[in-house]
Amino acid sequence: MYVHNLGACSMSTKEDELIEANDGNPVDRLQLIKVAHTNKTTGQIQDPVIKGVVDLVEAEIVSQSQPLSDDGDSTGASTNLSLLQINEMVEKAVPKRKGGRLVGLARRASSYPASSSQAPYADPMILEELHDKDERIGALEEQNTTILSENATIRSENATILAEYVNQTAEYVVGSISF
Repeated sequence: MYVHNLGACSMSTKEDELIEANDGNPVDRLQLIKVAHTNKTTGQIQDPVIKGVVDLVEAEIVSQSQPLSDDGDSTGASTNLSLLQINEMVEKAVPKRKGGRLVGLARRASSYPASSSQAPYADPMILEELHDKDERIGALEEQNTTILSENATIRSENATILAEYVNQTAEYVVGSISF
């Protein structure tokens, strides 16, 4: 049995809260596991499997990362690993249940790519195609506006011609009637 400390809060809801607290930026799965499985009273991860995963991934992060600051101040040092790299480390370290579900993570967290907790992966070719279609839609909207403007001008001209025709016809009819 895997112990989490979320209470009535789901893992997905907790992830949403962490994203909101992080100014809308996605959080890595390591952070999500740590928050979900850390005892609020003791500050320790109770589940030995999850604790082992966290320790393993943190050690791997330390071994693969280089400090971003060289001034000797370790408090300002951070890792240069991406969210995707950290999430992949977590996926490799976490045991899998039947169906490939990751232990300690919500189904939602494992149902989309690790690179983002909000947006799915977008293929660059698809993005280019969407951009091209957006440009084409813009051109068609502009063309439509031009056509509508031309139609309004033609309607106005037609109304003027019709009014002149009615006047000429009325003059002709009145002029041809003799009293």
